[in-house]
Amino acid sequence: MHSTIDQDVEEASKSDDDPSLNVVSSEQNPLNSCPTKKKQTKRTENACEEIDRGGRESWAGPFDFVMTLVGFSVGVGNFWRFPYLCYKNGGGVFFIPYFITLITAGVPILFLEISLGQFTSYSNISAWNIYPALKGIGVATTFIIWNLNLYYIVVITWGVYYFYCSFTWGELPWESCEESYGPHCFDQKLRRSLIDNMTRVCQASLESKNQTAFQDNACPYESLLWGKNYRDAAELFWEKKVLGLSEGLENPGSIQGHLAICLLVGWVLVYLCVIRGIRWTGKIVWFTGLFPYLMLIILFIRGVTLDGAMDGIRFYLKPDFSQLAKGTIWLEAGTQIFWSMSLALGAMPTLGSYNHYRHNCLRDTLIYATVNSCTSVLGGFCIFAVLGYMAHEMNMDVSDVAIGGPGLTFIAYPKALSLMPAGSVFSVLFFLMVIFLGLDSQFVAVEGFSAQVMDALPKLFNFKYSREVFITLIVIFSYGVGLCMVTEGGMYLFQVMDFYSASGIVILFVAFFESVGIAYFYGGMRYLRDLEAMMGFSIPVYFPCCWYVVTPCMCLFIAVFFYRNFEPLSYGDYVYPKWSEFVGWTIAATTCFMIPLTAAVQLHWNREDTKKMRTAILRPHQVHDRTQEPFEVEQFAARESSAENVHSEVVLNGGGVGVGVGQEMFSMKDTEEKV
Repeated sequence: MHSTIDQDVEEASKSDDDPSLNVVSSEQNPLNSCPTKKKQTKRTENACEEIDRGGRESWAGPFDFVMTLVGFSVGVGNFWRFPYLCYKNGGGVFFIPYFITLITAGVPILFLEISLGQFTSYSNISAWNIYPALKGIGVATTFIIWNLNLYYIVVITWGVYYFYCSFTWGELPWESCEESYGPHCFDQKLRRSLIDNMTRVCQASLESKNQTAFQDNACPYESLLWGKNYRDAAELFWEKKVLGLSEGLENPGSIQGHLAICLLVGWVLVYLCVIRGIRWTGKIVWFTGLFPYLMLIILFIRGVTLDGAMDGIRFYLKPDFSQLAKGTIWLEAGTQIFWSMSLALGAMPTLGSYNHYRHNCLRDTLIYATVNSCTSVLGGFCIFAVLGYMAHEMNMDVSDVAIGGPGLTFIAYPKALSLMPAGSVFSVLFFLMVIFLGLDSQFVAVEGFSAQVMDALPKLFNFKYSREVFITLIVIFSYGVGLCMVTEGGMYLFQVMDFYSASGIVILFVAFFESVGIAYFYGGMRYLRDLEAMMGFSIPVYFPCCWYVVTPCMCLFIAVFFYRNFEPLSYGDYVYPKWSEFVGWTIAATTCFMIPLTAAVQLHWNREDTKKMRTAILRPHQVHDRTQEPFEVEQFAARESSAENVHSEVVLNGGGVGVGVGQEMFSMKDTEEKV
């Protein structure tokens, strides 16, 4: 068998000039002869306009891609996380590390992921055929986006339930206490009645937030108005009515029927958005992506006209430059960038793969990065204007009403809306915005996961309606798993999934290998030349500089501070048990381990011949005839015709797509120079 292969290889190497062999040299590469747009003539313009993408579906309109990026990444996290991090980390000073991280890590990784998908016309697993030893990056991102699909839909579920509860002509359901909330519930109605029965001196002490004067004047109801033992009705509505929160992760309890129905509604909406393909999704996102901005502008205008709004905005922006010396501010700025821009999730290469080959994805990268960051900043103004009004109405400091995480969206903001005139109207608008923000992120995540699996396993989906069947199975299975997160202990499981499976150290790990993989293994400058040939103009050298040095160092820097500042997961006063930490880190480690494991599997498949193994696995492949420094790829496909007789044949293919499976092996000869 080996002698036959060696003979075939020798004959193949002697026939490089044979025109019958399908080997694309640098001179034959159509991209090398394709001039830039300024130098194109009418004769060459059509020939260079587009190349064959293997029948891959593409966006219907030129701006559908940008809108889908915005819809996917601008989500609820921009409103419940970014504003809270600003006030927690020195107000306006937080913008400094935020934008530094955006420029040095966010934009370079974003451009790398989008351009990689566009260059290869594949989603993340198959896109890494350009360097097969790193295909584990694609496998890892598939794990991440699968986990994201399972738990992010719960946010939409909560939004759907609050949206339903907002349709009332009277007071909103979270305005007043109920018997089931217990004796420690305290609502705004009771607060106002107590204040009305006090003397003017006591009222003035309360309005000035002077507790000492309040005590000196022997004012009544001090334990109610200043005490910390009483909980607001909006908080208890969230925990008792919506979540039915149990005592801890050890007590999952029963499924909450109202949330199970809302979860079903959420998945049906997602299914309708993705089932007809990327062209249909590109049209839907124009509404689901733009509508939240209309709501955001309405809420902003309404918010800044409320009493006390400026106090909230000052609290949001007040700078504390001493925070810059702390590592925490850099850690949280970095994680916010990676999370809000949806980096290292695998969705960006998938969305980029639907672009036309000549599309200017650099322009879209810069547009999207700007829109995403500006949306976070604008969201902070909307949130803290309303929180300032709530603090003013309740005679409290803004710091006493500002909370982070889901509580900001589902406790603090609903409570503020209940204090506003026509609160139910603004509540309907706000939670409709939350639903659309979540929907955009969720249906693009489903599309990203399905595309990655189908691109990696084309033979498995080689039947009619395979995409529709696969997406239907994803939705059904995900709904079944999601029911675990709408139980009485579902909130605890949601936090474990959110903290360990699709954020933090996992995303940093994948982003580090993406940057290092392109820069040091495939070749940063080689990839830059590929992109310049693809788009027809020069790419700033800033990007390879970041891929080589700046971005990997920034990822390591953030990861070190993540480790040093790590605190066990908690929810209020509840601290998660040790076994839950073990489960969480197991999920994270499994995802990260896919990168070295996949490389080891690739090496194992090609272990028979060390030379072939080196060339097939540890050197860049020519994905197709687009690369500027192509390789001649020789495929040795061993096929078993019988138990004793095995043939081999050599297939010379200038458009190889990476390492095969089973007994397929590849070797490559550089046609021009070694890279």
